[in-house]
Amino acid sequence: MADKSPKKSTMRSSVKSALKTGIKGTPVSLAKKAVDTDQYVVPALRRGLAVLRLFRHDRRVISLPEIVRELRVTRATAFRLAYTLEADGYLQRAPHSSAFQLGINLLSLGFEYLGSLDLVEVARPILEDLRDRADASTHLGIQDGREIVYVLKAPSRHRLRSNVTVGTRMPIHTTSIGHAILFDSTPAELRQLFAGVDLRERFEHAPADADALYKELAIERTFGCVIYRSRFVDGLHSVAAPVRDASGRIVAGVNVSDYESIPAMGELEGTVKGEVLRAAMAISRGLGFRG
Repeated sequence: MADKSPKKSTMRSSVKSALKTGIKGTPVSLAKKAVDTDQYVVPALRRGLAVLRLFRHDRRVISLPEIVRELRVTRATAFRLAYTLEADGYLQRAPHSSAFQLGINLLSLGFEYLGSLDLVEVARPILEDLRDRADASTHLGIQDGREIVYVLKAPSRHRLRSNVTVGTRMPIHTTSIGHAILFDSTPAELRQLFAGVDLRERFEHAPADADALYKELAIERTFGCVIYRSRFVDGLHSVAAPVRDASGRIVAGVNVSDYESIPAMGELEGTVKGEVLRAAMAISRGLGFRG
């Protein structure tokens, strides 16, 4: 049966008014009082969350007396809160101390959230920053079977620039991004992926077969990136690196790729390589990677 108590109805109306008007004084305190007395609020849960909110980037260890003082609870209550959070893995004892620090379960929740963010959303500002730093066009691509699909591009401001558009598909074994995406592939996985495929059908400079591709990848992995000078398209240079998610799996590749006439393309092994590696790691961190 619905609760039609005049007192509760008046309280709800007052809260709505307070939240809507934001007037100082009585409405704000009334809204706080309403929340404090809400029958659906679990006070113990709220206190537990308050303990977690005490931690900051510049305050990684919290002692029991600090919890008592800042939350204005008894020592027994503070101990029970901290003990429960510790038992569930959200807090852990700091080394050589009775104080507490954040536990692995809470950190895992944060990483899972980061990992759930959309790849393009995370990569866009980093890709644009890479474009500005390198002064050349930048791209983000993902794997779709034996192809890569360009899902994001930050074109350079030069008159002559890369003409790759979002949605463009290319054979994965014929692009710098594609090679970066395949870094972790085993010989068996490559043979399965390219079974019955002539890798040189359209590109005479492509690897002869899956085993030859694996040998190329092994060399490229030692540099942490892929560097091409006019390998598949005359006059087009590129540097690419893999992007990893929270689990460490490669989910995309990022590159700087543009025409050789652009000054930055003369610094592939130096400045450009460093910027690409930093950008790839920044995107990976944004997806939760901590390797």
